[in-house]
Amino acid sequence: MVARAEVLVCGCLEDDLAVIRNAAEPDGPVVRAVDSPVKVAHHAMADRPVAVVLGVGPDTLAYLDVIPVIRAIKNDLPVIVVAAEDSLELERTARQRGIFYYLVHPVQRSEARAVLRDVMRSRRR
Repeated sequence: MVARAEVLVCGCLEDDLAVIRNAAEPDGPVVRAVDSPVKVAHHAMADRPVAVVLGVGPDTLAYLDVIPVIRAIKNDLPVIVVAAEDSLELERTARQRGIFYYLVHPVQRSEARAVLRDVMRSRRR
């Protein structure tokens, strides 16, 4: 049996995490929450997920610091940032670190589904 693809999620607000889980199609990736950026880096190395979602807010800006670590482990691993609030500075910082997609709270199911589909499509290439 082939293991299903996995998306790691860290730092997202509970309602955004629920939307992301709900947006994953039945044959799509499993969404797994981890509780720290260190665990994200560990799982990115050990488990080889298909994407990482980082929830970032005023108290968790340091979560962006894991992006270069992820890039060092697996340069083509898509990193999606979910910002707790709309901020041009946060968006610019995230994009400078090489993210795949940028979302702002509250995450919309249709947008989360489209992003997950893009992740799975880019994985097949």
